[in-house]
Amino acid sequence: MSHRKILYWLAFSDGIALLALVFVAVPVKYMLDQPLGVKLLGPLHGALFLSLATATLSALARRILRPGLALLLLLGALLPLGAFLADHKLRQAYPELQT
Repeated sequence: MSHRKILYWLAFSDGIALLALVFVAVPVKYMLDQPLGVKLLGPLHGALFLSLATATLSALARRILRPGLALLLLLGALLPLGAFLADHKLRQAYPELQT
């Protein structure tokens, strides 16, 4: 599997985890007093985010990824829908990611 494909799947997975955390687990925690979702999804999102950041910086250092896309990936991982914009831009920039 190529480094770019790994980045794509990490970004996509991180985006799903962040959406679930922000729009499901956090409201359930505060509205229904059920913190289990945050306890599970918080560390999962954290691990995916750190993996994405590490892989992005590695790809940037190896010149596998353009600097603008690397920045977009890192910023996109911080916003609930940003990862999907970054995924879209990655697929546009690198046609081998189209599956």
